[in-house]
Amino acid sequence: MVSHMNISPEFLPVLVLAFGALLLFLQDVLLEDVTLSRLISIALLLCTTVLSLLLIQSHSHAYIAGDSFLFDSFSQIFGVVFSLSALLVVLTDSQFLKRLSSPFEFYVLVVLATLGMYFVAASTNLIALFVAFEMSTVATYAMTLFDKNNPHSAEAAMKFFVVGALSAGIILYAISLVYLATGSIDLKPSFALISPSASRLLAIGFVLLIVGFGFKVAAVPFHLWLPDTYDGAPYATTTYLASASKVMGFAALLKIFLTMGPSVQALSHLEWRVLFAALSIVTMSVGNLAALVQTRVKRMLAYSSISQSGYILIGLALASSFSYAVLIYFVLSYAVSKAGSFIVADYFETKFGASTFDDYAWLGRVAPLSAFSMSIFLLSLAGIPPLSVFVAKFFMFYAAVKAGGAWIWLAVAGVLNSALSLYYYARLIKNMYMGVANKQPREQAFQESISHVVPIAISLALTIALGLAEAPILGASQHAINSLYQQILTHP
Repeated sequence: MVSHMNISPEFLPVLVLAFGALLLFLQDVLLEDVTLSRLISIALLLCTTVLSLLLIQSHSHAYIAGDSFLFDSFSQIFGVVFSLSALLVVLTDSQFLKRLSSPFEFYVLVVLATLGMYFVAASTNLIALFVAFEMSTVATYAMTLFDKNNPHSAEAAMKFFVVGALSAGIILYAISLVYLATGSIDLKPSFALISPSASRLLAIGFVLLIVGFGFKVAAVPFHLWLPDTYDGAPYATTTYLASASKVMGFAALLKIFLTMGPSVQALSHLEWRVLFAALSIVTMSVGNLAALVQTRVKRMLAYSSISQSGYILIGLALASSFSYAVLIYFVLSYAVSKAGSFIVADYFETKFGASTFDDYAWLGRVAPLSAFSMSIFLLSLAGIPPLSVFVAKFFMFYAAVKAGGAWIWLAVAGVLNSALSLYYYARLIKNMYMGVANKQPREQAFQESISHVVPIAISLALTIALGLAEAPILGASQHAINSLYQQILTHP
């Protein structure tokens, strides 16, 4: 039963995160125990992940804050992605935190950023969405600057901040145009009839929304900030940006265009689906071509993250309930595989000083578990069956073929780009097992610690399991899409 005043179970994940952030603040002030901060963060994020999973199964919903936020299956399924990605980050035994005199704040920032992401997925109007988005983004600015001993970290944070401020200004201006044209900022599927001049304002507003959030998801040509930011930020921050933060951008775009897209197209005659299709093809192509020529592993993973955005944008271009459901499954699969690849890359660079393709030579012998896991993550991102991202790509391309007409070219571009990406992924895998080492290779395997193995093992298990058990996830995603649309359609 929907409740507007009482605390409903649907609010439990955000309440846990909010009170958890306060608890972390108090712990940092009173006890200053880094290990305790990490354990509290792990417990909080594990709890919110489990709660969100249970709430997805309940199919319940509840509004809060004057109906500005709707906590339903849609927000909870994205909440699983956010909290799971954050959990993998805090589980990682990041060496840069050990070098800091006061690393406590990092865990607080992760929890606060994740809290903001939950509210993004639950927003029911553009202003609430914008405020929640910026709440999360501001926390990630600080996370990017956290490694003060690394001069590249400051440069990465500055670029991230400048681009973030620019995109925030564009989004806010777009929202003002939408309000001026329609008299409403609500995410709803219908508007009153508007004048021709207002329809032009509405079209401009939504083009600017695509541009603003295009920066957030690093769609080409709004991607230039990403490689330097990912490369200069600490690995823990990069892992979070590449998984949870990017998924937040897609959650915002999906919610806006799922609810408002049809009416916007009818009233303004803006072919926003064509815009997303063009962005999709250009983004996947530029990302893959740039990744081909990289010599540093971290930058290659950064550019491959751009290309993955291109595949995900297909779901928005097709604009069907099935493609939207596949998009949710895709971002979950992507987040797990991408987070896993960055966690392994962090370990290799910390333990062995391996940052380039050549440095990875013979790491398959030195760290067999990590090298095997890295191979699985890369093969998943390349789209090799039966791994999770392959299944996501298969259904996304199938949706494009099923749509027929010119949309088939999205599938063609996706298949060609996936084949192209296999080259640089396979090159790194080959180096790990058959590369020519610049230094004398170690003959004995390095002992890999439990704290290092746990997040990699979780990512590895999920990468395989999501590919083998896609049906229930796609079913839950489809229900989340239908439920959201129905709730907003029927809510006064």
